[in-house]
Amino acid sequence: MREFYIYLITKEVAHSYYGKENKLFQLFYEEQRSSGIFKQILNKQIGYITSSISVSQLEEHFWLQLRDKYEWRSEGQTYTLSCKNSKVRIELNNRYLHLYSIGNFEAETIIFEALRQFESYFLAMDYGERKYGWLSPFKLNMVYAT
Repeated sequence: MREFYIYLITKEVAHSYYGKENKLFQLFYEEQRSSGIFKQILNKQIGYITSSISVSQLEEHFWLQLRDKYEWRSEGQTYTLSCKNSKVRIELNNRYLHLYSIGNFEAETIIFEALRQFESYFLAMDYGERKYGWLSPFKLNMVYAT
C-alpha cells in the first residue's frame, strides 16, 4: 500500500522552493516524527507555508470530474475510487489530503490528475518511501534585470 500526504503550498513558497523540494519534504517529515514543543513549532511553520484547502469546492470538483466515468463513492469526508486493478481512498480536510493507494497506479493517477486540474501547487509526500513531488510541475518565469 502506498500512502501520501498532499499539501497545498502557497504560490510564493512553491516558486521559492521549486527545485529545492527536499527542504520542504524535510520540514514535513520532521513534523510527522516529532512531538511536544518541537512539533508545535514545526506545525506553525507548515501552517505559514501552506494554503487552506476548500473541502466543499474540492468535493464538488471531484464529483464533476469522476462520478460519470469511474466508481466513485463517499462516506463523510472519505472518498474511494475503484478501478479494475487499483483502488484509492482519500480523506479530505482543510489542512491536507491523506491518500491510500493499492494495486497498480491507475486510480492514483486519476486522482492526481483531478487534483492538478483543481490547483497547481499541490505537493505530495510519501514519508515511508521518502518520495515527494509536485502533482503539477510548473515552469518558473525567470526575469533578469538589466
